[in-house]
Amino acid sequence: MKISFDKGSAVPYYHQIKEALKALIASGELKPGDMLPSELSLSEQLEISRLVVHRAYREMVTEGLLIRKRAKGTFVSPPLKRDYNVVGALASTTENLLGYGLEPTNKILVQELVEADETLRAALHLTPGAQVLHLRNQRFASGLPFAIEDTYLSYERFPALLTLDLNNQSLYAILEGSYDAHPQAALDLLSVGAATREEAALLGIHKGAPVMRVERRSTDRGGLPVELTRSVFHAERIQFVARMVRSG
Repeated sequence: MKISFDKGSAVPYYHQIKEALKALIASGELKPGDMLPSELSLSEQLEISRLVVHRAYREMVTEGLLIRKRAKGTFVSPPLKRDYNVVGALASTTENLLGYGLEPTNKILVQELVEADETLRAALHLTPGAQVLHLRNQRFASGLPFAIEDTYLSYERFPALLTLDLNNQSLYAILEGSYDAHPQAALDLLSVGAATREEAALLGIHKGAPVMRVERRSTDRGGLPVELTRSVFHAERIQFVARMVRSG
């Protein structure tokens, strides 16, 4: 197993390791059930601290990508069974909160350019070396922490978003008004997990508390990719409701 790792990059080491492992899983080089190197072995191979590898592995376990087996090691998780039968109207977080009679506000924590990894290139239809705009957004519902969003968009397509003041703004409204690129369709993948230390601090909960994770990939009216957003929701402040009818 070969991991691409750049010590000169501004991207944190643990995040580089996570993305490299995700790419290996996505490509099939790492298959469900495969055992990963021990934390000590990988840290020695990459010549970095074992704590860095520990954090990368721990967060991937939290995200359901890896599993730990006591006295055995760390393994790639079995593939998730995904069901796409729930269909409903597409709305932004701002629109949803307003619909519930809550006041939506947000604070931009990160607004930066990063090089797109393999997952982002595939999701946003980008070429190798392309840059993406990364927005980390802390959302509030009537003043209470509600969600953390990490949104990735093509910088070539949406360059103004790098410098716009996006605090207390609806990103979807800006995409519509400035680029005529309001998301028209989206695929949301939902899972549950445990809050990391950073997530817990931003959501006002304890580390390890349950959270809902949603990955959204949206397209515009022309079918072009708009965003890949990974959201972490305060589990006690959101519900997912599905109405189903038996066919036949």
